[in-house]
Amino acid sequence: MKRYGHTDERIMTRENVFEAILKYNSTREPAARVEASWSYADFLLGWMRRDFKGLIGRPSRYTIFESGKWRKLQVPSINACIAMIAMWLVCGPLIEARIHNHSYSSRIGYGGHRAMREVAEFVRQNKNGEADWCYFFDIKQYYGHIRKEVVMERLRTILKDGRTLWMFEVVLDSAWEGLPIGYPFSHALANLVLTPLYALALSYKNVSAGFVYMDNHNFFSYYKNTLRNLRPVVERWLEGIGCSVKGDWQIFATETRGVNVCGFTVYPDHIRLYRRIWRGIARNIDELSAHWELGDYLSLMSRKGWLMAAKKEHSPAVQIEGGFLWK
Repeated sequence: MKRYGHTDERIMTRENVFEAILKYNSTREPAARVEASWSYADFLLGWMRRDFKGLIGRPSRYTIFESGKWRKLQVPSINACIAMIAMWLVCGPLIEARIHNHSYSSRIGYGGHRAMREVAEFVRQNKNGEADWCYFFDIKQYYGHIRKEVVMERLRTILKDGRTLWMFEVVLDSAWEGLPIGYPFSHALANLVLTPLYALALSYKNVSAGFVYMDNHNFFSYYKNTLRNLRPVVERWLEGIGCSVKGDWQIFATETRGVNVCGFTVYPDHIRLYRRIWRGIARNIDELSAHWELGDYLSLMSRKGWLMAAKKEHSPAVQIEGGFLWK
């Protein structure tokens, strides 16, 4: 495949750095934004040219509890974050173009709700054929086990500018471990690392489709034995990059057991919203009915997307566990 050069000279421009500052500010609350000025852009550009490694430095480490699990965050400094965004403004479109179209996590125009709708459409249309059997697996502590060498190997298939590759290497070396959750483009690089696995699985005979949400994979086939034979192939490939499959993998008939996708369980004729999500919605409603709190309202609005996604046109009926049938 084509490799792209002349990326360094496009990254190291005051216009690109200024755009990175604006991009950084667009995702922050007003109080956390930085000065969007040409003088600040010139200051950062000079620092990037003079001492890029010193600018990136080391990230701060935090642990948060999210979606039922503890996550280790590595958060770069403001200046380092803007420098990484400047790199991604140039290299991001080139890298995103190499990620397959059925990888839905942390990508503009994709997301978990689109993943749910496309899986539901596939299962519904092929309920007596190519979607009869599903192989689901998740990767154990994926981010923490991604090796820098593997990421750089993937990047070298896309980029050929030596200084740009060196900058990516500096960014990866700055992490305390693995691929850091908290860097601007870590999610995209994590998707890139797994793209060959998707291609390998789809090239396997009688594997009909695959849907990936970061390290959660669902592959479908008309035959159960096809997926049984695929499993050791997947596990050997993951061992080659230092990762392994969690013990909760499943190969099951989609007619009798639903396909879990991003908070929904998909069946051939309906979709169920996870019980914990529905309980969260009910809890927000109860709390708001008792007393007004802005936090409860914002939490309810954030969950509204789950219901709206389920009610999209062309989606099957939605059974909310503990609730009602929504058509």
